Amino acid sequence: MSAAEVAPGPDGTHGQHLRTGTDPAELVTLFEDLYNGRQLRIEVDGGFRYRYRDVGDARVTLRTTTVGAFLSGILAPQRQYLLAWSVEGNVTVDPGTLHSVRLDPGVPVVFPTDRPFTIVAAPGTMHLVRFDAAFLEAVAVAGTTAPPRPLELPQTVVRAGLDVLRTAVQQAAPALLDPATDESERARLDVRLAEVLLQAYPPINPGVPKDGGVTTVERAKAFMHDHIDEQITAADVAVGAKCSVRTLQESFQRVDDDTPMAYLRRIRMEKARLALELADPSQASVAELARACGLRHLGRFSGNYREEFGEYPTQTLRRDPLVP
Repeated sequence: MSAAEVAPGPDGTHGQHLRTGTDPAELVTLFEDLYNGRQLRIEVDGGFRYRYRDVGDARVTLRTTTVGAFLSGILAPQRQYLLAWSVEGNVTVDPGTLHSVRLDPGVPVVFPTDRPFTIVAAPGTMHLVRFDAAFLEAVAVAGTTAPPRPLELPQTVVRAGLDVLRTAVQQAAPALLDPATDESERARLDVRLAEVLLQAYPPINPGVPKDGGVTTVERAKAFMHDHIDEQITAADVAVGAKCSVRTLQESFQRVDDDTPMAYLRRIRMEKARLALELADPSQASVAELARACGLRHLGRFSGNYREEFGEYPTQTLRRDPLVP
């Protein structure tokens, strides 16, 4: 038996979800959906109950999960960065390996972002802050000429950054949890949390794929992120992915049901949208921001942008920037 509740925000851009139940299978399905989980086990001894709540928007979401049983399995979240901490300190990531990290009570850890990982959790409560990958990657290069690209973050926080991170989360949480908070304030708080996360967990060698176990699609995507501002072709991407054009096309079709150039167009539009939101309209122009994302045909870009996001690029840029 379970109960689910969805409450959209006043403008439809954010909302909150609450799920409670007594069926372990429902929690397994929830983790499969949220974190691309697999081989999930819940060891029930007697009564069982779980509670899940999230509040947020497409950029940042606050999540709390309380589980009344031992939970274990493999998680492989895609295109999201997860900051997690346990109330009881009873969660271990990759136990029994060289990468093993135990969550001390109240001390946040960044879950691995470049590979699947094992998690073992005793009964208790875990809090998470989920950052959309495109958003966090854009904030990471705000104020620079570098294109956004995937980040590799350390799992553990440096002690000097812990207090700043805690304070930022504590200050932002009440407003983010309040459905009445308007979109501009919510966006400002999202950016603040992203900035503090990046300060506490400075990116390690961002955008460089590892050789071991990296797939053709992963190499191709990393190459496209690294060269997003350049006029690259499928042949260029194939060289970066160390394969033929045919293998590249077939790999994307098999893994993503997509083409590599469609993926490139999509991430360029996402990066342009975030760049416009983050830019100071007195210091930047639509043309230069579009070119920085590899979008050279401005008329076509403007029309595609309006079709995708419901407004012209100039309208996005003229709003108050997310980063003051």
